[in-house]
Amino acid sequence: MAPSRRDYEFNNSRICHIMPKTVQLDRVLINLYMLLKHNGQRPVARSGRQEVSLDDMVQSLIGQHSDTLQGFSAHPDVVRDWLYSDLVDIVYRGYPDKEAVAAPMPLHLNAYKLRNPRLAKDYRASEHLFSMMHYADPTLPARLADYLGRGMDRSAYETYDGQTPLDIETLIIVRLVDNPNLRESKTSRSDYLDPPLCLGQARLMCDDIRRLLAYERAVPRAVLISYLRTAFGLHLGLYLLRLFRQLTGWVRDQQAHAACRNCPVRPGSAQPFADCPYAFQNPRSDALAVVPEFVVDMGEDVDAHMAMLARQSCAQHYVSMNDYIRSVFTVNELIRFAISPTGQRQWGRQPTAVAEALSILAEPPAGLDYYFDMRTEDLFPRGSEDEERAEVRALWEMGDLAPIDRFIELLMLARMSYYRKYLIEQIDSVLMKNSDTCLLRQGKGRGARNERRWHIGSRLLEMLGQIAVLEPGGVGGETRFRSRPILIDGFVTWLRERYGLTFMPNWAQATIRDHTAFNANLQQLKQSLREIGFFVDLSDAYNAQTIRPRYPVETAVEGANS
Repeated sequence: MAPSRRDYEFNNSRICHIMPKTVQLDRVLINLYMLLKHNGQRPVARSGRQEVSLDDMVQSLIGQHSDTLQGFSAHPDVVRDWLYSDLVDIVYRGYPDKEAVAAPMPLHLNAYKLRNPRLAKDYRASEHLFSMMHYADPTLPARLADYLGRGMDRSAYETYDGQTPLDIETLIIVRLVDNPNLRESKTSRSDYLDPPLCLGQARLMCDDIRRLLAYERAVPRAVLISYLRTAFGLHLGLYLLRLFRQLTGWVRDQQAHAACRNCPVRPGSAQPFADCPYAFQNPRSDALAVVPEFVVDMGEDVDAHMAMLARQSCAQHYVSMNDYIRSVFTVNELIRFAISPTGQRQWGRQPTAVAEALSILAEPPAGLDYYFDMRTEDLFPRGSEDEERAEVRALWEMGDLAPIDRFIELLMLARMSYYRKYLIEQIDSVLMKNSDTCLLRQGKGRGARNERRWHIGSRLLEMLGQIAVLEPGGVGGETRFRSRPILIDGFVTWLRERYGLTFMPNWAQATIRDHTAFNANLQQLKQSLREIGFFVDLSDAYNAQTIRPRYPVETAVEGANS
């Protein structure tokens, strides 16, 4: 059996824009900046694109801006070392024969102009983020672009205005892109991005970004951009994990869930996912479709009982990849049937969305079985039985399988392990495994104690704390934010209801050992908050255990839509 590339095609922007590949979040931001500036489209360079090197950057700073960057021309080696170590994303860093510039660090909206597209690939993750913002909060891309592009001429974002105060790192990036050779033109293409399947998760991400932007006058620019980077990575990961269950549920039901057609998720409410059919916070959710909670271990002992529970919780999410891969193959093959001559004769229209493709399963046309019998015959010609593996022969001989199911299972045998490998690597990368911004930790080596487990890194916890202490309010139709202290119990409940992150699960079957681990886990959370300067327990009194804002926000700043 040798399926062709077209047979096992996986990428489908109607399902998810992101290709199943490892992504680097700095490169995702660089490509997102380009979409933010040009409203979701990719511009065309006026003078033709040439590969950018570190030496080119040094010469640009010295040759064009020596009058304002005094001392740079006298110390080019120092300038080069500074760019190399702090301001540029280098591929194959540490291997002199292979090193090359991917892009500047994402400190300014125009930084993407100096990227090398071949080395700064994000496998369409930026397109997915832009789609989430565009459909969930249409004014957010312009709001974000306005913040990220400050310091450049307002008419074209091409030239530094010489007035906006910027930190030294951002100023250097601005000077690098302040170059007439980097001018661009808008593309004439009118392509649009498909909407996200899970609009609720997109709304939650947009609400978080709005809240973080409330700190624009209180937090140093580099710190706020690092918060944005962490938030985008977190929400890409949460979106994918929810999509694994959502698409599988749609394929099982042969239609989009009624709630998904009119998404009930409202991030401004106390329980945003209480009515989401694919959230464990919804007590009425279908147990087969619900996304499990994230049981988070805040400790460092991999042999602790809480670490074991976090590993089991993580495994529940990762195991859903198999059903997701099968569901993607199913949707793709239904679309392929619809556009085939047989499908055009028997079904008569082309699906523009996943829900339309699934209607073929709900009301199968007469030619569906014939089409997939022929496709299976192409994969498994008569007379070749002896040359195939036993499991392939067994599938072919199962008479109770519908032709489309048999064909999909044959594809799963051929390609499931391939796509699962890359999906695992993708989740690891967007959830920033083993970093201080991680939601995921894994030890080295093999064995159960080194399997993945949910764990919140210190910088991710800091970002979540910054979001949690903001209180929405507004005048008229405009939502604004101000910071205030919150109780530690309120923070724990907020994380559970908003993101599904659970430190003390509410399990009816929990044992004494479980409860002991939960209590110790809560103490570990408090200790982590204390170490990053958020939590001060003045006494054992309940109302004295509060999380206090690190950067007070008192002025009215535009916020999220609820």
